[in-house]
Amino acid sequence: NGAAQRLGLAGLAFEHGDVRARASEPVDVMIALHACDTATDDALALGVGAGARLLVVAPCCQKELRPQLTPAPVLAPALRHGIFAERHAEFATDALRVLLLEWAGYSTQVAEFTGAEHTAKNLLLSGLRQRPTGAPPKAQAVRDFAAAYGIRTQALARHLSFELTGAAGAQQ
Repeated sequence: NGAAQRLGLAGLAFEHGDVRARASEPVDVMIALHACDTATDDALALGVGAGARLLVVAPCCQKELRPQLTPAPVLAPALRHGIFAERHAEFATDALRVLLLEWAGYSTQVAEFTGAEHTAKNLLLSGLRQRPTGAPPKAQAVRDFAAAYGIRTQALARHLSFELTGAAGAQQ
């Protein structure tokens, strides 16, 4: 905040704390760096709910989905190794987050933001609000992805009141 003041950036404020405790007042940008497990989903949901034009998160410790994942039988022998199962869960979690953000009206980008020598958790998900909720991909595309992995529930989907196992035709 001191740097923002020194640079004359009026209206720019940084806050530290648990995003679940924050009131849902409008925000322009939501940034969450290394928010562990479902804290990333809490931050994304807060940003979507507050009408943020830009969302930027660096997810960390994606543990929620790992117990739910049912890999395709051809992958099961490889996923018996812990590191592969962990990376598989990270991919499924973050890919589902991106699809949910796109459903919620954001165009998304996924990139590495720093070299692996600094941190293994260097994925950056960003979303720019572009369209109304429900625009492509349609809800069924999100559900199809979840079904392919055996995902029945996920924090961001719950926050967005998006039923991952819902009937076709709902939330289109």
